[in-house]
Amino acid sequence: MSQLTERLEIRVPAHTLKMLREEADRRGTSVARLVREAIEARLQHDREARLQAAQALFRVGAPVADWPHMEQEIAEARGRAD
Repeated sequence: MSQLTERLEIRVPAHTLKMLREEADRRGTSVARLVREAIEARLQHDREARLQAAQALFRVGAPVADWPHMEQEIAEARGRAD
């Protein structure tokens, strides 16, 4: 893990903190580490979901023209032909 230099303060309901403490105790770690790991896991999941969506779009295999041509088509479709 990289050096911890930034601070983040959040407020959670009492029952959430209780669950975090219980889970941290069960894992033998700190609440802070548990929260950092949860944040990292969520961010990684979001990145992977975006990548999978992009890959699905590429698999469509739709015809693609050069950018100036596509830009003109987009503008025309929006009713603002340049």
